[in-house]
Amino acid sequence: MVNNPYGNNYPDIILLNNNGNPTVTSVNTDESIAFALNKEGSYDLEEYRKFLDSGINLFRHSPTYKHYKAYLYSLGMNCCQFHPRIQSTEDDEIDLLEMHHCMINIYDIAILITEHTLNTNGYITEFDLAELLKFEHINNRIPIVFLCKTCHQLYHHKYLYVHPNMCFGKWWELIERYNKGLNRDITFKLMMYLKKAIGDKYEIEKEKNLKLLELRDSLYDWSKVQGVKLSEVDGESIYKEREY
Repeated sequence: MVNNPYGNNYPDIILLNNNGNPTVTSVNTDESIAFALNKEGSYDLEEYRKFLDSGINLFRHSPTYKHYKAYLYSLGMNCCQFHPRIQSTEDDEIDLLEMHHCMINIYDIAILITEHTLNTNGYITEFDLAELLKFEHINNRIPIVFLCKTCHQLYHHKYLYVHPNMCFGKWWELIERYNKGLNRDITFKLMMYLKKAIGDKYEIEKEKNLKLLELRDSLYDWSKVQGVKLSEVDGESIYKEREY
């Protein structure tokens, strides 16, 4: 029987404090179970997905999530962005509106936060992820738009496009804050979304498009630092200068 310094009564079970990351192991196996996801560990896709699901579910079932929706309703965001006559309030028994994370979905945001934290701090728990999701929503750094159920379904089936200017939240600050978590998929999604938005040639959108161009340039620079390689799409580079 192993003499456990942490006073554990289970035979042959060892509890370790691995640089602040509690870990359970045994003399009978080479495997170990860590409390937190860490940068040095090897995880399969299913295990990583369960980690993300756990953190996201903790956030979605928290009082913060409900209160944040009520807060947005109080700001006047109580109608569908495309069908303003479809409205809802926090007191309605049936909520007619769905809070949509635009451009990048809640899983993209969770991956962005997780990978950035792993690259900077070395480890993260699902509780940390849930708290960071709460923190970023409360500080209005998440791209949010309210849609009715039909519009929400149309968006996810790629029949509806929501321009970045229609979104609530300083989402560019989120990207800058967690730029060390950018991977190829998230970068590609953002670059393609911005490319479509920048294609608007109306004079009234000129100033806004210039800001989107600046953001696109920053996104490109951050992706290069992270070693993300952006390829061409349909024979045209997703990084293309436009004159305004």
